Amino acid sequence: MEWSGQRVFGIGAGALLGAMLGVILLSAARGTPLAVIAAGLVLLVLVVNLVVSERMVSRVITRAAQRAQLISAGYAPGEPAPARVHRVFGRGVGQVATMVWPGAQEPARLAILHVLPQHAPPRSVYALLPLRYGIERGAAAAVVLDPSHPDIAILDDRVPADTLHAIAADPRWATVRVPSMFVRQGGPETIAASVAGLLLVLLAGALLG
Repeated sequence: MEWSGQRVFGIGAGALLGAMLGVILLSAARGTPLAVIAAGLVLLVLVVNLVVSERMVSRVITRAAQRAQLISAGYAPGEPAPARVHRVFGRGVGQVATMVWPGAQEPARLAILHVLPQHAPPRSVYALLPLRYGIERGAAAAVVLDPSHPDIAILDDRVPADTLHAIAADPRWATVRVPSMFVRQGGPETIAASVAGLLLVLLAGALLG
């Protein structure tokens, strides 16, 4: 997935939110009505962020379904890897093929998994998990990674139960740090921009006040 647009928006929104928070604090301290205007702008940024996030999730779901169909049918290469489910989104999001039934399409939920690739550092990936398996947060899983889309994987439902038990017992889960999607999509920069925006407004208020 291409995250540059999401990163730029997140950083810009973070800076604006920090600045607006500074305006609210200064306005509240001085008893001016600017706090109401700033609060409205903050609400606007939050709504826009929600819209952008929903569009991003929609793109991820579409891409994950497309790649799952290609990989399961053998039209695209894949790399097996152990995984653990980090988050499962609550609502059903459409149809997905599986490694066992590459020609079928069944209801699924979007999930974020932590994976331990054999020839690459640990990372987070998106995958569509068929509803009938009832997979929840914390469960061990086997996946097939997509070399062309490092953020995407497909659930490998061919593996036996003893393989899943071995994945769950892997001691690396207790020692290896897996970068989150938040970090890869601009998290630290967004937080830094928020703090910078807040401090800039507070400093300007102190100098002008």
